[in-house]
Amino acid sequence: MVLTGCSRQEPQAEPIIGLLTDFGLRDPYVAEVKGVIYSVHPRARVVDLLHQVDPFEVWQAAYVVEEATREFPRGSIFVTVVDPGVGTERAPILLETRSGKFFFAPDNGILSLVVDREGMRRAWKLDQQAFYRAGISSRTFHGRDIFGPGAAHLAAGVDPEKLGSRIQKVESLNLTPAGVLGQSFLGQVIYIDHFGNVITNIPRDLSSRLQEGILLRISIGDQTIRAPLVGTYAEVPSGKLGALFNSSNYLEFVMNKNSAARQLKVSEGTRVLVKP
Repeated sequence: MVLTGCSRQEPQAEPIIGLLTDFGLRDPYVAEVKGVIYSVHPRARVVDLLHQVDPFEVWQAAYVVEEATREFPRGSIFVTVVDPGVGTERAPILLETRSGKFFFAPDNGILSLVVDREGMRRAWKLDQQAFYRAGISSRTFHGRDIFGPGAAHLAAGVDPEKLGSRIQKVESLNLTPAGVLGQSFLGQVIYIDHFGNVITNIPRDLSSRLQEGILLRISIGDQTIRAPLVGTYAEVPSGKLGALFNSSNYLEFVMNKNSAARQLKVSEGTRVLVKP
């Protein structure tokens, strides 16, 4: 089934609909979103990406959405809901990236890193109520009432232009771009994983000076520490802090079998200054 308006040349026979939320697994919310998708499009291919983003943490969600959707093919559709402002003036949107993927999301910055990596081809405000959930819609559950049905209609072949009105830009988080500041490298904590690894937005290719084996001087939060830049987690001595470039080539601060985040007492959004 070809999606009208999609930029890919070889569309998926039936587009994947990936769900990523902070709904958790003990409540009925994920099932309700799936139910409305299947009610609209019974042949939909729905996959769970993650439902355990920390509640309301848009910063965390922005990183997880960007990472979790990287390897999916063109034409994939994602429902990405971490939405503390649900029902307010923030808009429900659909965004198509330049790589031909579609994201249904609240316009609260959750797609910031996706746009940084893949670019924005087109975007719409989801204001066409004919494509909402049938019946009375809620102001508190747009995942079920707007995003889920919209994704199902899109997967079933509805032209995205029919789902809403074109918009020219989407909201972005207040993210400090990684850069060079004199002899140092400036960035920001963008994610803390469940191992306690502190992931920054400083990429490997920012400078050839960031090579394994050097000792880094790291200013983060209200503290300054020294840590070696290593190649693997096991190279960090037990109980000590280290730094490495992770599988996505972002600089992260780690402890071997322990939590660097707990040791450093930092959170998403904390500024980082690194000097070799």
